[in-house]
Amino acid sequence: MTLKRELSGVGVRPYPLDKERRRRVMVALAERGMNISGLARYMGISQAVVSKVISGRRLSEKTERRIAEFLGKPEEWLFPPRTGEEMSRMREAEAAAKEGAA
Repeated sequence: MTLKRELSGVGVRPYPLDKERRRRVMVALAERGMNISGLARYMGISQAVVSKVISGRRLSEKTERRIAEFLGKPEEWLFPPRTGEEMSRMREAEAAAKEGAA
Protein backbone atom coordinates (compact mmCIF):
# COMPACT_ATOMS: atom_id res chain seq x y z
CA MET A 1 0.00 0.00 0.00
CA THR A 2 1.40 3.35 -0.96
CA LEU A 3 1.85 6.26 1.39
CA LYS A 4 -0.84 8.32 -0.37
CA ARG A 5 -3.38 5.54 0.08
CA GLU A 6 -2.35 5.01 3.69
CA LEU A 7 -2.84 8.71 4.40
CA SER A 8 -6.22 8.76 2.71
CA GLY A 9 -7.61 5.95 4.83
CA VAL A 10 -8.48 3.95 1.73
CA GLY A 11 -8.81 0.25 2.12
CA VAL A 12 -12.31 -0.90 1.34
CA ARG A 13 -13.12 -1.63 -2.27
CA PRO A 14 -14.98 -0.80 -4.38
CA TYR A 15 -14.07 2.81 -3.95
CA PRO A 16 -17.01 5.23 -3.91
CA LEU A 17 -17.69 7.82 -6.56
CA ASP A 18 -15.83 11.03 -5.72
CA LYS A 19 -17.99 13.70 -7.34
CA GLU A 20 -15.73 16.59 -6.35
CA ARG A 21 -12.62 15.10 -7.93
CA ARG A 22 -14.55 14.14 -11.07
CA ARG A 23 -15.97 17.68 -11.37
CA ARG A 24 -12.52 19.27 -10.99
CA VAL A 25 -10.98 17.05 -13.66
CA MET A 26 -13.90 17.50 -16.06
CA VAL A 27 -13.69 21.31 -15.74
CA ALA A 28 -9.93 21.20 -16.34
CA LEU A 29 -10.45 18.94 -19.36
CA ALA A 30 -13.09 21.30 -20.76
CA GLU A 31 -10.69 24.23 -20.33
CA ARG A 32 -8.26 22.33 -22.58
CA GLY A 33 -11.00 21.45 -25.08
CA MET A 34 -10.54 17.79 -24.22
CA ASN A 35 -12.81 14.97 -23.13
CA ILE A 36 -12.14 11.63 -21.43
CA SER A 37 -11.87 9.79 -24.76
CA GLY A 38 -9.26 12.19 -26.06
CA LEU A 39 -7.31 12.07 -22.80
CA ALA A 40 -7.35 8.28 -22.87
CA ARG A 41 -6.05 8.23 -26.46
CA TYR A 42 -3.33 10.76 -25.56
CA MET A 43 -2.25 8.68 -22.55
CA GLY A 44 -2.49 5.34 -24.36
CA ILE A 45 -4.82 3.96 -21.68
CA SER A 46 -8.34 2.62 -22.08
CA GLN A 47 -11.17 5.10 -21.68
CA ALA A 48 -12.70 2.90 -18.96
CA VAL A 49 -9.55 3.06 -16.83
CA VAL A 50 -9.17 6.82 -17.24
CA SER A 51 -12.84 7.32 -16.36
CA LYS A 52 -12.51 5.16 -13.23
CA VAL A 53 -9.40 7.02 -12.08
CA ILE A 54 -11.06 10.40 -12.64
CA SER A 55 -14.15 9.37 -10.67
CA GLY A 56 -12.15 7.83 -7.83
CA ARG A 57 -13.38 4.29 -8.47
CA ARG A 58 -9.84 3.20 -9.24
CA LEU A 59 -6.76 4.58 -7.57
CA SER A 60 -3.59 4.88 -9.60
CA GLU A 61 -0.95 7.35 -8.47
CA LYS A 62 0.88 7.04 -11.79
CA THR A 63 -2.24 7.79 -13.86
CA GLU A 64 -3.34 10.57 -11.50
CA ARG A 65 0.11 12.17 -11.80
CA ARG A 66 0.05 11.94 -15.61
CA ILE A 67 -3.43 13.48 -15.79
CA ALA A 68 -2.42 16.32 -13.47
CA GLU A 69 0.73 16.99 -15.53
CA PHE A 70 -1.27 17.00 -18.77
CA LEU A 71 -3.82 19.41 -17.30
CA GLY A 72 -1.18 21.59 -15.65
CA LYS A 73 -2.94 21.38 -12.29
CA PRO A 74 -1.61 20.29 -8.88
CA GLU A 75 -2.14 16.58 -8.34
CA GLU A 76 -3.21 17.16 -4.73
CA TRP A 77 -5.94 19.54 -5.89
CA LEU A 78 -7.31 17.32 -8.65
CA PHE A 79 -6.99 14.10 -6.66
CA PRO A 80 -7.15 14.99 -2.97
CA PRO A 81 -6.40 12.22 -0.49
CA ARG A 82 -9.53 11.13 1.37
CA THR A 83 -9.83 10.02 4.96
CA GLY A 84 -11.62 6.83 5.88
CA GLU A 85 -14.45 8.97 7.26
CA GLU A 86 -14.80 10.87 3.98
CA MET A 87 -14.83 7.60 2.04
CA SER A 88 -17.55 6.26 4.34
CA ARG A 89 -19.68 9.38 3.79
CA MET A 90 -19.26 9.06 0.02
CA ARG A 91 -20.29 5.38 0.21
CA GLU A 92 -23.36 6.28 2.28
CA ALA A 93 -24.36 9.05 -0.14
CA GLU A 94 -23.93 6.68 -3.07
CA ALA A 95 -26.05 4.00 -1.36
CA ALA A 96 -28.75 6.56 -0.54
CA ALA A 97 -28.81 7.74 -4.15
CA LYS A 98 -29.19 4.15 -5.38
CA GLU A 99 -32.07 3.57 -2.93
CA GLY A 100 -33.77 6.74 -4.09
CA ALA A 101 -33.47 5.64 -7.71
CA ALA A 102 -35.02 2.24 -7.01
